[in-house]
Order: sequence, then C-alpha cells, then structure tokens
Amino acid sequence: MPPEIPLPIQYNPYKHHFRFLLNEIKEWRVNDWSVTEKVLLSIGNNLFDFYLGELTPEQICNSSLNYFETKNITTQTAFNHWLGNSEWKKITLSDESQWLIKRGNQADRYIHIHPAKFSKHTIRVRATTLKTVLTLCVHKIPISDDGEQNLQYVNKHRSSYLQLSPIKSLDEEDSGILKLWQLFVNAAIIS
Repeated sequence: MPPEIPLPIQYNPYKHHFRFLLNEIKEWRVNDWSVTEKVLLSIGNNLFDFYLGELTPEQICNSSLNYFETKNITTQTAFNHWLGNSEWKKITLSDESQWLIKRGNQADRYIHIHPAKFSKHTIRVRATTLKTVLTLCVHKIPISDDGEQNLQYVNKHRSSYLQLSPIKSLDEEDSGILKLWQLFVNAAIIS
C-alpha cells in the first residue's frame, strides 16, 4: 500500500488511478525492471474501473474518511453496521466521481474503496491492457503513425516483459490498448 493511503482505507492506486501512475512511470524508468514487474502483479488480471480525474489518491482517501466522519462512522463496528448486509455502497466525492465502498480484507484496512462502474471521470480497463501500456510507457515507446509498427511494439513488450500472448490487431476503433496508450502519451506530453 503506498504511504499516502491512510488507515483504515484499502485502495490500490496502481490499479485505479491514472495520475498516480503517470508519476510512478517516472520512477520506474530509473528502477530495475524487476521492481516495476512486482508492482504490475498487484494490478491483477481483471476488468476494473480506472479513475482519470484530478483528485490525488490522498484526496480521495481523505474525502472518503471525511464522508464517514460526518456520518459518525469512525470505528470498524460502525462501518460494518453502516454497510449492513450489502456487499457495497456508493459515495460521491467533490468532483462528482462515485466510489464503491466494500469491506476490506485487512484488519487495519477495513474500508475498501475503488471507482464505481461508469462513474464520472472513470473508464473501464482490462488489467492486461493497463500492464501493456505501462510497459510501453516505462520503455518510452512512442506511438507510430504506422499501425503495423505499433502492433510490433505492443507484442514485443507483451511477450518480453509480461509473458502475455501477442494480439492480432490494434484496430483503432476497438483497441483499448491504443486508446489507453494515447491517453498516457498525451498526458506525458502535457505534464
């Protein structure tokens, strides 16, 4: 858990936070690949929601904690009572993004948060897509005007660094990899 994630929050910004990852990429570029590889494992293999908004992980966590404090939910017992028999509940933060609140799986991190499906400032992302794009960005691979060249870059990095199968196409209409890669490349140019 990154140090900016306060107790009792469980939140994985490696999996759910775009701007956090932009900063991490800068660090990963100067680290040994094995360090980055370990972090990429924490992203898992599922489909999930990815926050693109302006709130930092720390602001998201503190806003979530503030929500619970205003409701006088300051203990695990009170949290469990609030959640009741529900698997999850939603809260809305200051930027109008919605966040799912679930029971955490760690005793000291009993409030698990992540972006809600189809929430404002979020997109749905496959874990393998995110890992592929992060690998390309860490290795400073530019997007080419040549679609075949992009496919070669993607497949080389998927197999060499992630032990993932090659893909057959980066069709611009449907390619989550190409769209997410463009998002990261554009943000790196702007920031």
